[in-house]
Amino acid sequence: MHSKTVRWMVVLLALVLVMGAVGWYKLLREVEQTSLKEASAAEWFKYGSIGSEEEQGVPYWIWRVLPKMFPEYLPGPGGYAALGVPWEQGQELPVGFSKKTIGFPRVAFNCAFCHSARYRLKEDEPPTIMVPGPGNTVRPQDYARFLAAAANDARFNSDDILEQISLIYELPWLDRQLYRYLIIPMTKKALIQYGQTFAWAQEKPPWGTGRIDPFNPIKFGILQMGIDTTIGNADMMPLWNLKVREGDALHWDGLNTDLHEVVISSAIGDGMTYKAIAHDSLDRIEAWLQEVPPPASPFDARKGADSPYFLDKQLAAKGKTIYEKNCAECHAPEGKRHRTVIPVEEVGTDRHRVDMWTAEAAKRYNAYQEDYDWGMRHFRDVDGYVAVPHDGLWLRGPYLHNGSVPTLRDMLRKPEDRPQVFYRGYDLFDPINVGFVSQGEEAERIGFRYDTGVPGNSNQGHLFGTDLPQDRKEALLEYLKTL
Repeated sequence: MHSKTVRWMVVLLALVLVMGAVGWYKLLREVEQTSLKEASAAEWFKYGSIGSEEEQGVPYWIWRVLPKMFPEYLPGPGGYAALGVPWEQGQELPVGFSKKTIGFPRVAFNCAFCHSARYRLKEDEPPTIMVPGPGNTVRPQDYARFLAAAANDARFNSDDILEQISLIYELPWLDRQLYRYLIIPMTKKALIQYGQTFAWAQEKPPWGTGRIDPFNPIKFGILQMGIDTTIGNADMMPLWNLKVREGDALHWDGLNTDLHEVVISSAIGDGMTYKAIAHDSLDRIEAWLQEVPPPASPFDARKGADSPYFLDKQLAAKGKTIYEKNCAECHAPEGKRHRTVIPVEEVGTDRHRVDMWTAEAAKRYNAYQEDYDWGMRHFRDVDGYVAVPHDGLWLRGPYLHNGSVPTLRDMLRKPEDRPQVFYRGYDLFDPINVGFVSQGEEAERIGFRYDTGVPGNSNQGHLFGTDLPQDRKEALLEYLKTL
């Protein structure tokens, strides 16, 4: 009798071990992204993991079928392309998304989701994708809204989702059971919770295309500060040529002065946890961002005089002198105020972003640990905006920290003469005004209607150069085309 009991216990233990091993293999086993092992730094930036799949990842096969099941929750036709994400031919995912197996394949966004520019110099040419550029076409808030709306729909259930998956892929029997009883129900619950966590955003002005509120989610989430009425909406920034000097102000408002902390904290904001720190990936990204050059200007004196991209070298030379007198102190690398914080009272631009960040927020982020010492030391309170570099200036539009001025020509106009309403997100470049086309039928069809009368959207301030005579403005604009 005793030996029989022992045999049953051995069998039971073996079953438990087998089930545990299968559960680990199917639900928790982490697999290296071998397809990217030999990839360039740019390719890794586009598709590599930053460690957010465990916390923010959506099961790949669910992610694949959601646009077909719930197209009414997207801002337009075309599946995920309606969100403005750049998509390279032959790639299974848009730029800015990584696919990694943690038990099962999962999809999460990475740094390139916000830092990939898409542009066309001519209407009939295919788009060029530039990383790590400003994400001028992407709609991050609409992506979050889409996932939450889909999860709250009654059709987000195991039967309907598995039926749609079966049309494109035959899941093995065990995987089907895991999807039916665990993965789909857990994903639904997580996405509903995700939507509830960001419900506060519905009460604030929309981010719109090419913009995001990056730090209020941090304040209200990991820093556990109470939800407030502040508005942190800001334009996506390019990340090229980030070989910064010690003490250089980073982000739009200079709330941090350490590039390594900026990279780490950005990954935390995107869902990276201490259990999934992608040290090698983030180190590689940080090194690359210091080396990758800005995109070369499309304006060239060798082009025909009838080309909209023809550069008048003599006029540009006059403009350079004007630039050195009026702009270089703040925006040229040798300028004494370059990458420093200019008080908001001096620059006169919309102060909502500055008011969003507080001394308490900086204190909490510097002390943030959550079971792991992240080593944050350089977050600080600020009261102004950074005099950002002008490298790659032609592709940085719309301009100002909140993206409230569509073109460089508009920047040289007084605020009352700048466009009060325009459309963001159309990828066709405007070589005459230097920015993106922001008016007209196609811009209205594709773009987000930007109203400068909405709180946080003001186009006031930055009056530098607005008093110049028109001929000197034209010369300055010609030089700005070269940057």
